[in-house]
Amino acid sequence: MTLDFFSIIQAVLPSFAIVFLGYIYSVKDNTLDLKSIANLIYYIFSPCLVFSSLARRSFHFQEFLMIGFSVVVLIFSLMAITWIYMKIADIKGGGFYLPIIFMATGNIALPMAFFLYGNEGLAKAIIFHLINVLFMYSMGVFLVSRQTNFKEFFKIPHLYAAIFGVIVATVPFQVTGVTKYFSMIGDGIDILGKGAIPMLIISLGYSLKRTRVADLKHGMAGASMRIVLGPAIAFGLIVFYRYIGLAPIEQGYDLVLFTDVRTTESIIILMSAMPAPIASFLLNEKFDDCPEKAASMVLIGTLLVMITIPLIIAFSQQYIFGLTLPVFIE
Repeated sequence: MTLDFFSIIQAVLPSFAIVFLGYIYSVKDNTLDLKSIANLIYYIFSPCLVFSSLARRSFHFQEFLMIGFSVVVLIFSLMAITWIYMKIADIKGGGFYLPIIFMATGNIALPMAFFLYGNEGLAKAIIFHLINVLFMYSMGVFLVSRQTNFKEFFKIPHLYAAIFGVIVATVPFQVTGVTKYFSMIGDGIDILGKGAIPMLIISLGYSLKRTRVADLKHGMAGASMRIVLGPAIAFGLIVFYRYIGLAPIEQGYDLVLFTDVRTTESIIILMSAMPAPIASFLLNEKFDDCPEKAASMVLIGTLLVMITIPLIIAFSQQYIFGLTLPVFIE
């Protein structure tokens, strides 16, 4: 499962090349209705990707526990650090939290997880993405609006796609005579799901043209906290999981036997290293809560990860699959 550095560059480069293509297209044609495309991705393509990725795999409580706990720790740890920075820098507004505590786990992260770790990595990344998105559209909306609207939480299509995907994956369906029709529906959903990946990346590139770089100082600080402290916290979590036995490493270590756990660890680190999501800027813009700072963090972070992501992945490969992290074997 180990990758050399050239293989990592090969896996990362296509995503950023497509982002650049989307940006170039935005320069040539700025009439594209990005809101309509975003709605297509949000309501159709992305939920189909979630369903198709989850419906055809097995699930383990340990996996959900590791990924879910990691998202929660990352969000609240970075929230505490951001609160300290805001106090020191005298920054007001809950919107400043969003581009730091939440991760762009969709546009670049999902394709990259697929390129690096295949369908297994993609399915784990989607679990991480779902939990991140659910927090962003509940707690994140509260931070920028100071209003709690639980109705909006239940309007998130990804939530229902995930529920149905898990049901299909875990409940055996044996319906004589109609199985082939379910299969045909599943094939159609798979096709739509595969369309989500290129659309996600291109839409990110197109969106970058519309962001406004302002307040460079805080933008650089926020982007750095997101892409540096995120992976640092994630590495600490991996050490903790191994220490308590949640991600066991035993003497006579068998890579084939533990590949699933190692992939989960790698996905946690990969997702934690992502820049601020475009959605964090859009929420700040919608509720008029420091959108300029959010835009600068999104843009600067997206540019910086072109350098940091290959380095973090290489480091992750060495310390996750190379087993150089503390293993706590007696």
